[in-house]
Amino acid sequence: MVINLSSVTLPQSENLKLHILLERSDEGNVIAYVLEFPNTQVEASTQQQALQELKKLFSTRLENIEVIPVEIQLFQSEVENPWMKFAGVFKDDADFAEIADNLRAERNIVFN
Repeated sequence: MVINLSSVTLPQSENLKLHILLERSDEGNVIAYVLEFPNTQVEASTQQQALQELKKLFSTRLENIEVIPVEIQLFQSEVENPWMKFAGVFKDDADFAEIADNLRAERNIVFN
């Protein structure tokens, strides 16, 4: 299976919508993280200050980020299913057809 990320259409917007996690430290400061970019975080004394610093840090980081579509080849087994060599071996065998019919008839009696 090939995943072609360049064919993914994202909504076009003038703003990038991100999720910010705000956490109180043991010292009472506010730690702000961008969930989508875990290495982007700041710590400040107030929530407002943390958000402002985080926006500034993230804006600077966005200047150096480039999004490149990538096509990834997922692992496909080259090994053939070992049972496939037996598929269809009884296709034209009248004796096997009779056995299969008897098995179906017995199954219908038991389960009906």
